[in-house]
Amino acid sequence: MSHPMQVELLNEYGDQALRVTIGRSAALLDVPDLDALIEQLALLRARMRPEVSKEVSHRHRYVVEVDPCWYTEKHPLFEGAVVFFRHTGFNWAGFAVPKESLIRLIDALTMHVEASLETNGMPN
Repeated sequence: MSHPMQVELLNEYGDQALRVTIGRSAALLDVPDLDALIEQLALLRARMRPEVSKEVSHRHRYVVEVDPCWYTEKHPLFEGAVVFFRHTGFNWAGFAVPKESLIRLIDALTMHVEASLETNGMPN
């Protein structure tokens, strides 16, 4: 017997919450509860198999944040950096990037910038 899940946003203009209903059971989640649930789900998903693919699928419709806030700092335990990106739905996500991978990332991003300059011309 299937119990479809329903999720609805309550009170769009005041203190907001989500009501999650599965079958005859319901839970009301405020913003801190929802943030904690998303974080716990991400931690549990990281332990599940099959693991998240190491390749980007060009058929999947990813949630993409346009011009996200970001922050970097030196990693305290190895040569590299910690890079944080803010997503309005998923919160901040941090990535510890070793120096070798950081260099490859910088090179890849530089290629995108250079290609953009070739297409759009040099800015004034």
